[in-house]
Amino acid sequence: MTGMWDSHGGSAAERRQRRIEEARRRVEAGENTPPPPPKAPAASRSATTRTRTTRTAGAAAVDPAAVADAQFAVWRSVQHFCQSDSLPDASGKNLDLLVAWSDSIQQFRLRQRIVARLDADGSWLPVCYAKDGSRDAITHAQAERYRDARVEGVALSGGAMKPLKETDHPESTLAI
Repeated sequence: MTGMWDSHGGSAAERRQRRIEEARRRVEAGENTPPPPPKAPAASRSATTRTRTTRTAGAAAVDPAAVADAQFAVWRSVQHFCQSDSLPDASGKNLDLLVAWSDSIQQFRLRQRIVARLDADGSWLPVCYAKDGSRDAITHAQAERYRDARVEGVALSGGAMKPLKETDHPESTLAI
């Protein structure tokens, strides 16, 4: 390893000790402090100027309550939802009641159930996952991907999951 102190000679331990002392000196002298943050842009920007938005750590989640008086339905799994002819297990207007009820689907308890909202155009948009009686957020990208798979009839997993049998689907939808 070549470095600034290698030309001074000495053993590796002596060179390491000199590097540690130099680093300590720089910290104590304030040479290793980060630069100050950039100044905030002026508040008087015109309406026509485009501003850049900062990215958040996670992807934006779908807001289940974005539509007032919406109709919701719960499917046993994402795989069930993505099959265009699959019926939901239950439907109703109370989202939290549907999520709590979904735990009663025992044979599919280990899978996350998916809750969707009926849109004005008659298609279902996934709004959250239901697991252990609570809601888990779903991103807009996931929701669109699941909706596209349901509409187009495309398998999401690339064939990694076993295909569902006719007996895996509910025969009717329970109104809650």
